[in-house]
Order: sequence, then structure tokens, then C-alpha cells
Amino acid sequence: MLQTIPTAVPIATGGILALLGLFVLANGVRTYWHQSRAIRRSEQASGTIESVSVEPVLDGGSSTTYVPTVDYEYQTPTQRLRGTTVYPGESQVTKLFHSESAAETVIQEYEPGGSAIVYYDPANPDHSFLEPEVQRGPNLSKILLGIGLIGLGVFIIAQIGLVYA
Repeated sequence: MLQTIPTAVPIATGGILALLGLFVLANGVRTYWHQSRAIRRSEQASGTIESVSVEPVLDGGSSTTYVPTVDYEYQTPTQRLRGTTVYPGESQVTKLFHSESAAETVIQEYEPGGSAIVYYDPANPDHSFLEPEVQRGPNLSKILLGIGLIGLGVFIIAQIGLVYA
């Protein structure tokens, strides 16, 4: 009985790491797929830029990240709508920047009163964005982190098998 207790902790740790890795991997793949799908399905509309800004996003720790925000109005064949997202995705914070100046480079091409091409989902015209690019960096980071956690979890479990074999 005493010998099974020490093996339970590493097996549980390895299992938790592998499950966490699977969750992170699935999240990265799902986000990448949703962004790709949004771009493929999107249609173009004429838009007018109303305002641009960089908003700070507190991550709960000591650091702050920034999200570029562009308020715009656009016309679909049936209605006039408003949007704020720069990149495709389910959230305005699809892509965060670690410095305010990096976020400002994204919005420098948009000027209030200027025109822009807006991409929107014809099935749900309220979902719109300005830059039709999948955010590979954040998604690839999640995918690689997930694979790494799965690998670490499997490695820990495999080591228990080697020790007690």
C-alpha cells in the first residue's frame, strides 16, 4: 500500500499536465480554425473610421498588454452597422500587444473620417473586422504549448513505468 502512494502523485501530475495540454492545444486549434473560417466566409463592405485608440488590458498580474481599437461604421446590402474589431475572432482582444507603441502601429493607417474596407460575416453581419489575417503567432504558441504539456505529462507517466518495471 505504501508503495502505490508515491506513484500516484507523479501519475496524477502527468495526467493533469497532459489534460491541460490537450485543453490548450484544442483552444489554439479552435481559435485558428474560427479565424480562418471567418476570413473565408467574409464579404467586403465600405466603412468609415470614426475613432482609433489603444486600450490597456490588465492581465491580473503586474504587466499590462494593449489592444488596438478602431471604431467604424459600415454598410452591408441591407443595413448600416458599427464595429470595433481589427482582427477576425470572437473577441476584440484577439491579438494583444506587449507595448503601446506596437499596438499603435496597427492603427496608424486608420484615420477618423477616412474610409476602410470592412470584412463581415454575411450570416451574422454584426461580426466584422478590418484586417483579414489569421493571428498565427498567438495560435501557434498555444498549439506548441499544448503539445509540450502533453509530451511532459506522458514523459512523467512513462518514467514511473520505467522505475517500477
